[in-house]
Amino acid sequence: MHPHITLLASLAGAAALAQTPIPFPLVPSHETDTPGVTTGGAFADIDRDGWPDLVVANGNDILRQRVAVYRNRGNGVFPVNPDWQSADIDYHGHLDVGDVNGDGWPDVAVSVYIGPSGFGSANRVKLYLNNQGTLASSPSWTSGDLVNSFSCALGDVDGDGDLDLAVAAGESYQGPAVRDRVYFNVGGVLQAAPGWTSGVLGYAMDVAWCDVDLDGDLDLVAAGARGGNRLYRNNGGVLAGTPAWTSTDGGSSQEGNSLICGDVDGDGLPDLCVSDNSQIGGSGRFKVYRNLGTTFTTTPWWRSNVFYNGYTSGIHLLDFDRDGDLDLVAGGWWTRTVIYRNAGGTLPLAPTWETTGTSVVEAIFDADVNGDGLRVVTGEAKTVNGTRKLFGFAQRPVESLQQVVADGVPLLPNQYAFHRATGTLALAQAPQTSLLLDYTWSEAADLGVTNWDQTLGNFVFRRRPLVEISLVPPPLGTYRAGQTVVWTETIASTAMNWQPFAYHSELEFPGALLTFVMVHGSVMLPPAFMLPNWPQQIPVPSPLPAALLGSYVYRVQALSPTGAVMSGGTFTVNLIP
Repeated sequence: MHPHITLLASLAGAAALAQTPIPFPLVPSHETDTPGVTTGGAFADIDRDGWPDLVVANGNDILRQRVAVYRNRGNGVFPVNPDWQSADIDYHGHLDVGDVNGDGWPDVAVSVYIGPSGFGSANRVKLYLNNQGTLASSPSWTSGDLVNSFSCALGDVDGDGDLDLAVAAGESYQGPAVRDRVYFNVGGVLQAAPGWTSGVLGYAMDVAWCDVDLDGDLDLVAAGARGGNRLYRNNGGVLAGTPAWTSTDGGSSQEGNSLICGDVDGDGLPDLCVSDNSQIGGSGRFKVYRNLGTTFTTTPWWRSNVFYNGYTSGIHLLDFDRDGDLDLVAGGWWTRTVIYRNAGGTLPLAPTWETTGTSVVEAIFDADVNGDGLRVVTGEAKTVNGTRKLFGFAQRPVESLQQVVADGVPLLPNQYAFHRATGTLALAQAPQTSLLLDYTWSEAADLGVTNWDQTLGNFVFRRRPLVEISLVPPPLGTYRAGQTVVWTETIASTAMNWQPFAYHSELEFPGALLTFVMVHGSVMLPPAFMLPNWPQQIPVPSPLPAALLGSYVYRVQALSPTGAVMSGGTFTVNLIP
C-alpha cells in the first residue's frame, strides 16, 4: 500500500486520546547565565528580524544590576550571556514593552523598586528607547518624581493612539502608603510628572490595563498589597481616581504579587487573576475574580490550594493546548513552575503539570520563539461605529502586527498603539467605515520564566510541535541488494483541536543523483491523536546497479500550512554490493 494511503487509513481508524499531554518539557529548553537577580521579563523582537528576543530586568531588592537583552539567533536559539546590557544599574522590578514614540520599534519601560541606598529610599521609573534595533544604553526618559515601583504597564488610557505608562506604587515591607500613577504620552514623549494619581493611598505590586466592562477603553487594575485589589474605571479616556471595585477577601493581609486579565470561565468577559503571596500575610494561593459585567466578584470565584510554601509570584494565561479556553501558568519562590489546565471554563485546585526543578519565579510570559506555530491573518475586518478606538484580535496570542488599514488608508506606526502582550490595538482616530488588520499569531507559543535565584539563570520552555513526528531508525546501518530496510515512525498531535499539516517524506540518493519525494500530502489529525510505531519499509532492489551504491538519507517532516518544518527526523543507510 502506498505510504500516504496507509497513513490516511491509520488516522481514520485510530481512536483519539481523551486529553493531550502537557506539551512542555519538565526541564528548561534553555537557561541563561546565572549572576542575575532577574525580576522583569518579556519576549520582544527588539531588532525586528522576525525572532522574539528575551528582555530582562535584574536587581529586585537584592542587588543593583542591569537591564539585558538576549537576542534570538533564529529558531528559538538564545545565547547564554546577554548581547546588550544597560549602562546604568538599579534595583529593577518588572518591565513592559511597546512602541512609545511611534517610530515602529519596541521600547522597554522598567520599574525600579527601591532607591540606590536600599529600603527606605525611592527611585525613578525608566524608559529605554529603541534605536533601530538597539536599546539606548542609558534611560531615554525617567520620571520626574521618585516612587517605589515594582511593576509597570503600557496602554493607551486617554484614547489618543499612543502608549501611556501606569505604575504600581508602594513598598509594602516598610515603606509608606502611596498613590498609583500614570504618566501620559504626549506626541511620543512620556511626561515627567504623573498626569493621574489614584485617590487612595496604598500599596500595589502590579498593574495591568484591561477593558473590564468592554466599553472600548482601558481600565486599570492593581494587585493590592496590605489590602485589596483595585479597579479604576476609564470613562471615555478619563481614569477615575476612586476605585470602582476593591476585593474584600484577606483584608489588610492580602499581598498581591502579580496579576493578569483574561477570560477564564469562557463567558466573553475578562476575569482578574492574582497571585497572593504569603510572605508577609497573604493566603499563599492563586485567585480568580470573576467578571460580573462591570466589576469583579469581591471574593475569589476560584482559588487554588495553598501553593507549596505559599510564596506565589508569577502568573500568566495561555491556551497552550488550543482547546479554546485559557490555562493558568504560575510559579512561586523556591518552587516549581506549574500549569492549571482549564477544562471548559473550570480550573482544578491543584496543578495539572509541574516542572521537575525549582526556581525563584518572578515573571512568566510567552511568544513563539522558534516560529513553529505561526499563522498569518490578512484583512481581518473589525466592526467600527465611528467612535470606537480600541480593538482586539480574533486570534491570540498575537506575535506581530504587519498593517493597519483604516477607512481604506494604511496607518503609520505613530497613528496607533499596539501592545503585543495584551493583544490590544488603540487608534488615534476612530475609523468611520472600515478597519482591516494584517497580523501574525501563533498556535504554539513557548514560555519564558525569570528567576532571581543567582545560582540559576532565566528559563525558556519550548513547546513541543503541534504535530510531532519521530522515528526509530533501521537496526542496521548497512544493507545489501535484496534486503529490506525497516523502521518505525510515531505521529502525535499535541493540541486538542484539529491540526492540518503536510506529511512529507523523501529519499536522497547517493552522490547527489536525485531526491525522490515519497509522500507529500495534507492530513488532518484528530484532537490529541497518536499513531505509535507505525511500521515502514523499503526493499532494496536486486540486482543493484553500481551507480546506486552508497549512502541514502531518509527524511520525514511535518510541515505547517505555511510550509514551516514543525518536526521530523532523518536516518542514513549505506547500500553495498
